[in-house]
Amino acid sequence: MSQLFHGGDLHSASKVFARPADDWLDLSTGINPHSYPTPAIAAEVWQRLPYLQPGLMDAAASYYGPHPCLASSGSQPIIEILPQVLRALGNTKAAWLADVGYQEHRHGWSQWGPIKTYNGLCVEQATQQIDSAMANDEVGHLVIINPNNPTGTLFPVEQLLLWAQQLNHGFLVVDEAFIDTQPTASLLSQTLPNNLVILRSVGKFFGLAGIRLGFTFASPNVLTALQQHIGPWSVNGPAQSVAIAALNDSAWQQKMRQQLVHQASTQLQLWHQPLLQLGASLAAQHELFRSFAMPPELARKLHLSAAEQGILLRPVDINSGKSLLRFGNIDLSQAKFLQRCQNWLNSLHTLR
Repeated sequence: MSQLFHGGDLHSASKVFARPADDWLDLSTGINPHSYPTPAIAAEVWQRLPYLQPGLMDAAASYYGPHPCLASSGSQPIIEILPQVLRALGNTKAAWLADVGYQEHRHGWSQWGPIKTYNGLCVEQATQQIDSAMANDEVGHLVIINPNNPTGTLFPVEQLLLWAQQLNHGFLVVDEAFIDTQPTASLLSQTLPNNLVILRSVGKFFGLAGIRLGFTFASPNVLTALQQHIGPWSVNGPAQSVAIAALNDSAWQQKMRQQLVHQASTQLQLWHQPLLQLGASLAAQHELFRSFAMPPELARKLHLSAAEQGILLRPVDINSGKSLLRFGNIDLSQAKFLQRCQNWLNSLHTLR
């Protein structure tokens, strides 16, 4: 089975570009560079089997809301087994997914039956396509990445709930990995229908991708089926301890949301004008990333030239004439890396 390429693979980048892993400015993910300050971990947490701590589920309820949920080692294990589980509980008709977005969803569903795609770049076009397919009873299950990374598309809660209602013995899966900066846009603010599955990640907003922790919100029968697949001890003890502190720290959460919103324009301005001068256009702006549309050849040149200066970006091919180049957040307090970015941008005139 082939492995999909993801951002953040500094060790592979180091081999290709002969640069130590700790000397990269990694902008290839949408992970918050201002990570939650990890607390001290008690010795017994490292020594004992990691049975689920009651404090973890209490913290999850406090942060996400009092919905039935399942903790797992990130969202990835759930994304891999959801298609099998939901097709067994629902129907075997085609699953509809965005043509651009986190491709592990598409990879997983394609292993378990037919898939069709809708426009991942434009909410209006996607809505028209999905509505038409719904009217013709062509949608078995619907997968929405909300907001989509790298395209930034965000569907309103009311539209998602309507689609869930329209599905005929099918499930709506909504990946909310990047919604923490916009909590009112989350479906977890609503009463959840039985055919809705919501995926949340602790790694992105909290900057804690390394602890591998995610939560799945769904009806009890779906959660039971998922639990049977992932087995016991699916979340390690240190991850639970860190997450309990992070999910309960409402003061840090509020401050970080304000900081990310406040810095969003500065993060964009760093790249915007130089890339516009090369013919790129802004395609998405999120508090944790921004994407620029450009011809594939330009995206490849920019990706390569940035990497040669120790800046790792994430190119995403859309079609033969269009690619996206995604820029994660830079820590604006790091003068060394800011200067590295400026030096790279100053060199781009050679690409015109």
